[in-house]
Order: sequence, then C-alpha cells, then structure tokens
Amino acid sequence: MRLVSNPVVTHLLAQEWFARAQVPKPTALGTPLRYSSAYGCARQQGYAALGAKPTEPMDEAGAWVTGLGTLIHEALQEAIGRKYPQAQFEVASGNDYISGSCDAYIPALSFGENWTGGDVLYELKTMGTYSFDDQVGWNRMKGTFKDRGASGPAMKAIAQAGMNALGLEKTMGVTIGTIIMGSIGFEALSKNKAANMGVDSYNRFLAEFHINREEWEPLALAEIARMETINETITNGYLPARVALDDDGHAITLTPGGRNWQCDYCSFKSVCANDGDGLVYVNESYMEESES
Repeated sequence: MRLVSNPVVTHLLAQEWFARAQVPKPTALGTPLRYSSAYGCARQQGYAALGAKPTEPMDEAGAWVTGLGTLIHEALQEAIGRKYPQAQFEVASGNDYISGSCDAYIPALSFGENWTGGDVLYELKTMGTYSFDDQVGWNRMKGTFKDRGASGPAMKAIAQAGMNALGLEKTMGVTIGTIIMGSIGFEALSKNKAANMGVDSYNRFLAEFHINREEWEPLALAEIARMETINETITNGYLPARVALDDDGHAITLTPGGRNWQCDYCSFKSVCANDGDGLVYVNESYMEESES
C-alpha cells in the first residue's frame, strides 16, 4: 500500500469544482455590491465591484468546501419544496447598487394555523466543526456544553439575511416576520458524547434559529447604509479603505500583512498590499481588469 501525492481518480470532482470557482459569480441583478458581502472589507468589495482580476483566486480546498455547501443547499431546497409547495427559491432582489437572492421564501400559511411568525425568509449556512460548535455552545473535545451557552448565527449572517428580507419585501410586496437560519455542520457529534450531553436526532449535526424582525431589521438597515457609503466611494473614483466589521459589528481596519483571517482568505490580498492604506484613487491602483 502506498499513499500517492498525485491522485488519478479521487480528485476529479474537486478538479471540476475548482475550475468552476475560477469564473467570477455575477451579482443577482448585476449590481456592483451583493448582500453576501455583509460585514466584509470595503476595499475587497471595491475590487470586486470594479471587476478586478483576483491575485489570489480560490484554491482547491476552498472550492471543495464551497461545492459541498452548494450540493446541500440545492438538495435542501428540493426537500423544502416537497414539504412546502408554496415556497419560492433563489428570488432575486435589490436596488441600484446591491442585490442578492434568498435560499427560500416560505409564506406563513405553509406552517399551519398555529404558526405566529408570519412569512419566513430561510437561509442556510454550512460550516466546519469549530463554527458549528460555537453556534450551538458545545465543547466537543470534552463532550460538554460551554458555560456561556450558544452564540447563535454570526451577526453578519443575520445582517445578510435581513437585507435579503427587506429586498424581498420590495420585490414581492410581502412582509417578512421571521428569519429562520439553518446551520449544518460537516461532522456529527459522536453517539457517546451526544448521549452524555442529551443531544439526539438531527441536533447532532444541525441547528435552527428563529430570529424575529426586531433583531434582524436594525442589523440589515445599518449594513445597507454602510454599503451605500462604499458604493458612493467607488462611484466617486476611489477604492475604499480596508475597513470591515468584526463579529460584534464593530469597525476594524485590516492589513494584508497582519493577522486578519479576512485578509488571509481575500482574493485581492497582493494588489491590496501594493495599493496601500486608506482611500486609493482607482486610476492609480495596481489592479488588473478581469478577463471574465
């Protein structure tokens, strides 16, 4: 038996997904900005809006994780449609500068007369073990719950879903009462630890959070306002400064050579480093236009 460094079969699906990931994904309505960039770096959004060529495109591992998430999304949407035939999927919405599409819109009548949450916008996030455990409040290694409890979905995910909800209201003339956010981890909690923790059935690998309007709407409106400023900066001929929001919604300044995970996974890290700090005049940027 020998482990080979150059597979001839097992990598083929990953190879296809990697090739697909090299093609820039357009925004839902052809806008410069997208809902899914919520809390993201303003400079990064500027490069993407201007069609800059990525200097660090997504690698094979990133494309694989993204591909797995896409498969789960599509399969779940089909299951939702079978259970709730009135549901609609990938409904595009937006305005002149920002757009996106929802995983699912499910009208209140789908859930029966005892449902009091109004119309629902559903969003799904697939994630690794660390992020999932943080959301549900597990210390998986010890097989215990964390003292601080479950953190729930990230604020940026709630803001993204909220922007989708507000856009959907304008597009469809509906009123979203509840955002349901689903989280699916790639690894299930072991049977032994699950039994000791009192975790059973689907909860070993997925979680569902119901978020009311009073929680999601302020986050969405604040992020829409931030993106409006980003769009104005781009329209005026400048790349924005490297500013993003952290997990608590506080503004942070990023540095490509620093210890920011956002920079580590950014597709424009090198050109951003060359362009320097603060506002950058677009005509003086080192970015190259994408061929796609």
